[in-house]
Amino acid sequence: MTAETEPNATAPGSVSERIYHALRQEIMRCEIAPGATLDAASIARQHAVSKTPVRDAMQKLAADGLVTILPRSGYRVADITFQAVHEILDLRAAIGPHAARQAARYATPADIAALREIVTEYSRPLDVGAMQQVARRFHLAIAHCSRNKRVVALSENLFDELERLLRFAIDFSVKTGEHSAEHTALVDAIEAGDGERAAAIETAHIKGSREFLIERLMTLGYLSESGIQFGNAMQRAGE
Repeated sequence: MTAETEPNATAPGSVSERIYHALRQEIMRCEIAPGATLDAASIARQHAVSKTPVRDAMQKLAADGLVTILPRSGYRVADITFQAVHEILDLRAAIGPHAARQAARYATPADIAALREIVTEYSRPLDVGAMQQVARRFHLAIAHCSRNKRVVALSENLFDELERLLRFAIDFSVKTGEHSAEHTALVDAIEAGDGERAAAIETAHIKGSREFLIERLMTLGYLSESGIQFGNAMQRAGE
């Protein structure tokens, strides 16, 4: 009996969904590296299924921009390109400050208390994986304070993609107190109802992250100077 006909896989697409989420997590965590080839037959054997749900999962990953479908030769994990980095950080630069500004209007005392509780976690020794999850929860909590569901959904997607970039750009040493003061200042501005100050802090934070990420990805060889020059030229041409 294949997994498609197992009693716990009765929901339409449940097997392909399981494979999709498993592969997506591995790609996001860089357990499967950018540029790696994915073999549908091997994945099917690993999950004890036919190739059909694997192909369905690959179609969804391709729609997410995480996999490239190669004609007659399988699938490949998408490379990290300057264009991808630019698009992700450009959206963060648009959405993050707006969410902070709106949070200053709508955050309740309970929201502020929850944000301050998350900030205290930065004082603990954290490796980069744990720190990423704290940062994700902090910024998504601010998005929720904006009381805009679409801002929340977009922020969730962006932090999924950022995780993949950060896995390459940051070392995994244990750190303590990173970003604590910056995040405390942001919560202070939100609590004071100072939307412009909150937006300015978030803008500066995202700008610093953009510069750091691009520099680190270049240093590690995942972005080339020529690729960045080409990406900048394309960006200017579209302005």
